[in-house]
Amino acid sequence: MAVMTLPNKLTIARLVMGIATFGCLWSLNPALYLAALVLYVAATITDAIDGYIARSTQSSSQFGALADPIADKVLVLGALLACMHIRWLRIPGLAVFLILVRELLIGGLRTLAGVQGRLLSADRWGKWKMGIQSGSVIAILLLLVAVDTFKVRLPKGALHIPAALTWLSSFVTVVSGLVYIRQNWRLLESSWGSKPPAATRP
Repeated sequence: MAVMTLPNKLTIARLVMGIATFGCLWSLNPALYLAALVLYVAATITDAIDGYIARSTQSSSQFGALADPIADKVLVLGALLACMHIRWLRIPGLAVFLILVRELLIGGLRTLAGVQGRLLSADRWGKWKMGIQSGSVIAILLLLVAVDTFKVRLPKGALHIPAALTWLSSFVTVVSGLVYIRQNWRLLESSWGSKPPAATRP
């Protein structure tokens, strides 16, 4: 039996932390918002560490290539969806929807590549996208913890920060998705035609 590599263990840990972050935020319990922030930051750190370990030790795997982007999506989208549940943050639903659509489309593209025996890895735009998404979510969670957990009074203008950061993340996410589709356009074209029926012997 093959032993799971350390990067894959970190990926699974990030997935669990993403689910736990969602639960802490969805509870609407200010006492758990700090835990959500800590979990999210820890999960973001594991994202950087597992990628570095996989590259430096040449321990990349097919499981990691599949599970890593899934864990990222659960982490980011879970946090944003839960933050929509906290009304005063005013997270724009349309922006979150655009992020979700982009992730589903790229996930479908990767599945299509897998059917054709190819493995599509994240490009530079995808890494920038994840960095901006995570940075934006961390900033939103910091604001949430300051206001609801520690009762810090902030200027009224600060209330527009969560929406602005979400729109920024949405814009970068959509652009990175368009770039990714453009780079793999031939893959899509090769899948449009109907597959000829297999020849049968008389």
